[in-house]
Amino acid sequence: GNFDSLNPFLLKGIAAGKIPELVFETLMEQSLDEPFSLYAHLAEDIQLARDKLSVTFRLNAKARFSDGSPVTADDVKFSFDTLKSEQAHPMFRFMWTDITRAVVVDPRTVRFEFGRVNPELHLITAQIPIFSRKWAGGKSFDKVVTDMPIGSGPYVVEKFDLGKNIRYRRNPSYWAKDLNTRRGMFNFDAITLKYYTDDTVQLEAFKAGEVEILVATDV
Repeated sequence: GNFDSLNPFLLKGIAAGKIPELVFETLMEQSLDEPFSLYAHLAEDIQLARDKLSVTFRLNAKARFSDGSPVTADDVKFSFDTLKSEQAHPMFRFMWTDITRAVVVDPRTVRFEFGRVNPELHLITAQIPIFSRKWAGGKSFDKVVTDMPIGSGPYVVEKFDLGKNIRYRRNPSYWAKDLNTRRGMFNFDAITLKYYTDDTVQLEAFKAGEVEILVATDV
């Protein structure tokens, strides 16, 4: 395969692998061994309204983006508004049809309002990926293609060669390294993904030790 974008939220282009998992984070973290159980992450508190038509999140004061700036309610609203706009992949508008708007209550508090009652909608809202407003840099979001992403995740993009390879470097100042949702995880100092357009060449590269991990699938 190959890739031609560092923005995994667009319809056009092919985003580099692992960017959503390594660079961006959500308000709450889903457990992989529990059915739809979520734990506090970027948001340290969640409050569902009595009528179940809105949910309010309070952000962790320690949450930081890779450039050192704090994760604010304004960034959360900007992420939601941008991803639900026509500049982003239409799947987000489909998934979040019943989330009508995001409201900044204060710098660390944001409220999402719903169009109808849905017992899972507050949990779906908690999984909205968050990125810094600075990433867009005042440009149309569908033009943010090879700009270095500014997320709050454990890794940053160190360097890349479009279509060939991308290298992620662990952020030494990662804000959540001691949280229960992250403790013991993301232990590699760097992760490099190499792309091959030919399966045989890929296998030979693995056998020669050029790559350490090769995912094999039986089609």
